[in-house]
Amino acid sequence: MSEGDPVGPPPESEWRADVARRWTAELRATSYLPLPPEEVEASLAELLDMVVLALGDSSQVVETGRAVGARLVEIRATGEESLSVTLRVLQDALLSDGTKVDALLSVLTEIAAGYAAADRESTFAQQETLNKALLTSKLKTDRELKASEARFSEVFTSTPIGVAISDLEGRFVQVNPAFEQVLGYHADDLVPMTIDRLFHPEDAEYLRASYRELIDGANSKRISDRKRLVRADGQAAWCYLGVSALRGADGAPSGVVTMVEDITELHLLQDRFQHQALHDALTGLPNRGFFHTRLEAALVNLPQDARLALYQLALDGFELINDGLGYPVGDQLIRTVARRLENLVEDEEALVARFGGTEFALLVWEQAETPPVPVMAQLINEMLAEPVYVAGRGIAASASVGVVQRVVEDADAANMLWAADVALRRAEAAGKRQWALFDPDLAPEEREESQLAAIMPGGLEMGEFDVVYRPQVLVPGGELCTLEAEYRWDTDDFGIIEHGDCLRLAERSGVTLSMRDWMLQTAWQHLGEWHDAGHEVRLSVSLSPDQGRDPDLAAVVHRVLDGSELDPCWLRLCMPIAAISGNEEARDNLRHLSSRGVKASLHEFTGSPGELRLLREMPVDSVRLSRDLVRLVHEAESPDVPEIQALRALISLMNGVWLCVDNVETQEQLALWREIGCSVVAGPHIGEPLLSFDVPDSLNRA
Repeated sequence: MSEGDPVGPPPESEWRADVARRWTAELRATSYLPLPPEEVEASLAELLDMVVLALGDSSQVVETGRAVGARLVEIRATGEESLSVTLRVLQDALLSDGTKVDALLSVLTEIAAGYAAADRESTFAQQETLNKALLTSKLKTDRELKASEARFSEVFTSTPIGVAISDLEGRFVQVNPAFEQVLGYHADDLVPMTIDRLFHPEDAEYLRASYRELIDGANSKRISDRKRLVRADGQAAWCYLGVSALRGADGAPSGVVTMVEDITELHLLQDRFQHQALHDALTGLPNRGFFHTRLEAALVNLPQDARLALYQLALDGFELINDGLGYPVGDQLIRTVARRLENLVEDEEALVARFGGTEFALLVWEQAETPPVPVMAQLINEMLAEPVYVAGRGIAASASVGVVQRVVEDADAANMLWAADVALRRAEAAGKRQWALFDPDLAPEEREESQLAAIMPGGLEMGEFDVVYRPQVLVPGGELCTLEAEYRWDTDDFGIIEHGDCLRLAERSGVTLSMRDWMLQTAWQHLGEWHDAGHEVRLSVSLSPDQGRDPDLAAVVHRVLDGSELDPCWLRLCMPIAAISGNEEARDNLRHLSSRGVKASLHEFTGSPGELRLLREMPVDSVRLSRDLVRLVHEAESPDVPEIQALRALISLMNGVWLCVDNVETQEQLALWREIGCSVVAGPHIGEPLLSFDVPDSLNRA
């Protein structure tokens, strides 16, 4: 019953085989693989296992990534798109909510590096052969000279690696066709040039020094590096450079061989992949992970007395735009919001990010001229209120804003993000277009609430929840008529969590439906046991708005009822009025269940005209008064106040539907409700909730 997500995709056999097959198929479409398909799949499955393990152990990232890249070259997956295909397949297979983007990016980057290094070494092997051919041709006897020159000419001309021979001053002596193709020059254009003319300005100093060390003998090895050269059209070309000195019989350098392999596309691919991993695809803004990284960097690099303000905002009611006007319109509004937020802080030292969905963030280094928080929050909503016109319709937005301010020396990135989120939730609870500043005095309570919501799915799975039963009695006789099922969560670290808090936490943790299904099944089973023992009592289950609006409610209740021979009439579902007001599907569910015999009630009843109309339209036989109205009656100075008189009059308008009241605490309150005309009461004065194994004794006493 747990709803937690695993940390990254597990290397299970079915998933592993599926990814390996898809990887093999896409690689075979990009290059010729000499191995049989089953051997390729087996090799790729092993590489997949290595990558998954590396995601969990950062110390293995470099070694694993390089090994995977080298293995791809070894099986000849070296087509023009083979590396791009590999990175895309692994990203699609491994990127999930639980996967750390930085870890996945590091692994994929190291795979690309390992692939390039292995491919380069393979190329350099060819280059070494070419070098040996060049040197051998100069040492051959006159008898073999012509044949050697022919072989050299063939290798020099046909190799796909660009090769240029230059003298010790850097003047070009000879270039092959591949060199011309890579850099866009004709051989005749290079004759008056020296090779350093091709160096990119940002790499020129390094390359000149490296060539000089090679010629002077300070560096006995070849140059092997990834640097930029300049094409004939002035554009930069990223290349793998392999540079070696040509030496005569006396060992003295006589020239230089420069070999180049164009890797511009690979470099752009790596840059694009890195950008996609760190930025939101729809808006181009930094995503949550990159924002976190930038926030950490700011806390390290900014002055210790610098003051930062972190604004986290969520658009209000955005689902109405998606549902009413379509997702393309919603996407356009999201992009517009992103651009307006950037414009809002263009004169500030600030960073804008999209956290996903309708949530954005602003990080502002506050200066003397920076607007204070209340003004900034107002400016955000004024900016959003300006309509965006789509197909002639003006669409505006508003946002709830949570804010946290910190001095750099006292700040922690993770804590700031958490605090901003807490402030945002408080602003949302206050209504639309509200803002809230993080209150450190409430931080312990907020953190405890967040921890409880986070561990609730696990607690449900581990059996930490109980169903307890609150007695309801008839008025005026006091006979027990119903047991209302409620949640109780016994936690190790936070004590007992009662029903109302359980429902609120369930909304945050996303387990409301799982908890409802578990309660219905458990309570119905208990009721069957009590009926078998001769205790004919009714079971009442009150649902939250989300539980009552669920389209699958009727199907769930049917499954529970079908598992027992108990008559459905012993079950009463107490639906929140908010769940069925304006929701025809929820009403149909209630009618359908009523047709099977399930009793229906409404809670949070206030007596409004719309609610009175519901009593005539829906098959309900009782309503539970809202807690606010109950409190109003309990706090009244006398039974003759207008509010109580209005309640007396309300009962006559309820068309015979019973009025139920909860939270009765004293005999005086019970007497007052009896006099008003209430039919059923519950609360501390009637009895506290009972654990299931205590219910039979209570029923015997009743």
